Amino acid sequence: MKLISALSLLGCLFVTGCASKEPAPVAPPTPEATPWAQLHMAELTAIALEEQYEIENNGEEIRLIIPVNGNFHPKRTLLLPSGLVPLSRVAKVLRGATDSNIEVTGHSDSQGDDSLNQQLSMERAQAVASVLQLGGVSRHNMQLRSEGESAPRADNGTAEGRELNRRVVINITPRNPTSSIALAP
Repeated sequence: MKLISALSLLGCLFVTGCASKEPAPVAPPTPEATPWAQLHMAELTAIALEEQYEIENNGEEIRLIIPVNGNFHPKRTLLLPSGLVPLSRVAKVLRGATDSNIEVTGHSDSQGDDSLNQQLSMERAQAVASVLQLGGVSRHNMQLRSEGESAPRADNGTAEGRELNRRVVINITPRNPTSSIALAP
């Protein structure tokens, strides 16, 4: 009988405790990839998985994140041979994407002079864009940017964080996104 009373009391406490807690916040749903993005995502995801790139998809936007480590010469802005082949494969996917805007953005860590980091980031972005262009991507579809150290994704106080901050991002969006179709007057 004492066991049943104890279990009943425990059950009441559990129900009361659960009822008094605020409901857990629900994460907003991630936008589903549009047919435009789905067309490009399959091939780009396969390349990203093989090459240790990161790939993100947010609706119609695809972001391919290429780490500097292993793809660029450590002390220069030259792509290593191991970095050329995967970028050539990316170019093969994107050369037919004439309906796309392709933005290539270089990033650096915070070590060193800010203006040198800005220049280094731009040179890395240019190196990636050159390979894409050699692979058949129209230069008219590409824009280059340099963020330097201004957009870190990790703590620059650690070696791991600095390594994550050194990257080139290829951001691919449709030229006429479906979310911004204007209605005729």
